[in-house]
Amino acid sequence: MNSYDFNDADTQRNFDVIPHGTIATVRMTVRPGSAGEGGWLRRSKDGGSEALDCEFVVLDGPFAKRKFWTLFTIAGTTPGHGEAANISAGKLRAMLESARGIKPDDTSDAAKQARRIGSYGDLNGLSFIARIGVEPPQNGYKAKNRLDHVVTPDEKAWHSVTQEPVAAPSAAPAKPASTPAKINRPDWSK
Repeated sequence: MNSYDFNDADTQRNFDVIPHGTIATVRMTVRPGSAGEGGWLRRSKDGGSEALDCEFVVLDGPFAKRKFWTLFTIAGTTPGHGEAANISAGKLRAMLESARGIKPDDTSDAAKQARRIGSYGDLNGLSFIARIGVEPPQNGYKAKNRLDHVVTPDEKAWHSVTQEPVAAPSAAPAKPASTPAKINRPDWSK
């Protein structure tokens, strides 16, 4: 009979939620979902919307290495999806501003160019300053962390962030998702 000695094992970790309002540097990973251009979006179960499925890793402070997740609606079939897509676009803009040191009111050509991306894959590996929030328990699930606010250079808590090199983004698996209902895609190219 084998014996297993756990005397030298680490003590268990506490996985309570990160306190609401915690400011930290986070790195975003886009989890491809095989929908949308390049396969970077995840389609909802009912096929009515598409979203960026993002994982955030805390890079500094007492909660370093902790993770939380957020979906950003990009397109959908209802007016509610359209409103959610506009809110998501504002958050994504703020992420680029935080990561690239651009004040939200900067309308220079350089700032406008820095707010552009070639694909959603360009967001993969982006690091920025975030205020972490807490989503209360619901439907039998415990409270969980979420991205509450992106801290931009016009705010006291902002500081510059070094962008770590990431492997060249690759598209999601080539297998296309099932065909959804007509997805209304906002035109953010303006």
